[in-house]
Amino acid sequence: MQRNKISNQQIKALMVSIVVGIGILSLPSDMAMVLDNDGWIGILIGGITTIPFIIMIDRLFIMKPGKTFFQLGREVLNPIVFQVFLIIGVFYIIILLGYTSRVFADIIKAYLLDTTPTEVIIITMLLAISYIARSPIEAIARMAVIIYPIIIIFVIFLIIINLPNMDVTNIYPIFQVNYKHIPRGVLTALFSYSGYEFILLVLPYAEDKKSTLKYSLNGMFIVIAIYLIVFFMSLSQYGIHQLIREIWPTIAIIKEVDLPGYFLENLDGIVMAVWVMVIYGTMGPFLHSAGTILSDIFHTKTHEVFILPLLPIIYIVGMLPRNLVQTDETLGKIVNYFSIIAIIIIPATIFIATYIHSRREGK
Repeated sequence: MQRNKISNQQIKALMVSIVVGIGILSLPSDMAMVLDNDGWIGILIGGITTIPFIIMIDRLFIMKPGKTFFQLGREVLNPIVFQVFLIIGVFYIIILLGYTSRVFADIIKAYLLDTTPTEVIIITMLLAISYIARSPIEAIARMAVIIYPIIIIFVIFLIIINLPNMDVTNIYPIFQVNYKHIPRGVLTALFSYSGYEFILLVLPYAEDKKSTLKYSLNGMFIVIAIYLIVFFMSLSQYGIHQLIREIWPTIAIIKEVDLPGYFLENLDGIVMAVWVMVIYGTMGPFLHSAGTILSDIFHTKTHEVFILPLLPIIYIVGMLPRNLVQTDETLGKIVNYFSIIAIIIIPATIFIATYIHSRREGK
């Protein structure tokens, strides 16, 4: 593992490919339900909220150079407290992957494979992500570099084909939001930004550690821009009342596109193919993280031994809800609570402990 080196471009690609995942399809309607036309405010503030934590994570490895996240955590925190953090991290990843795989299966069933059992779709995806999850971080970074331009091209494509159907007046009125609802909107948006914490495992392997912050932040700014573009496109296409009623507006707007000459049919099939790659780029690194954390807890030589045993647990979690409503009301809410702990509380706690530890050492 120590020979693995990751370039800053790969760090930026990882940031985009991991964070842009399940949320991109439902985020516009989720935000519209909370903040109406001003859902973009929640998306923007939610994205900006992650920036101090990305800076904290980067500073960790400047204050403690040459150390991995696990070495650093055990040095600055009580070993039992750090162990509890790691266990919470594993639970968070298992529930997140269970939730993601179930929503993924429901969407694939609704738009592509309507007669294929949900179980088959989930098992197939889990087996596929287990392949990349068993790889070292360097291989995951190379995968992200392939997926990253596909995401950018897809967003540009989305803009171009939707321009004729956009009605800018649907975006108005703006700044009419009840400001008491903004915190709930930000919390709703924050789930769609989960994944950036993966850099805790990545940054120790960066080739050029002086520029990691710049590239990490660039990656997050691209994610914020993608989410804002998707929200405004969905809102201008549908208007607020219909947007609230759509479950996955990003796919729905594609289904309504009528290209001149009919040189492409079933655009939603193309969108789903791209989205499968995006979800693969999100789920693979998360499963890798769970294996790496368990490898540290149980002191094994490699994380690979934990990847396959995790799959049935994730499958069971994903199959627990009976329908889409239950998935959102149970798994969705649990993931939201866990994500706040994993992407905000744990990085902040470790940063504060590292800062105090470094001051005591006189650094």
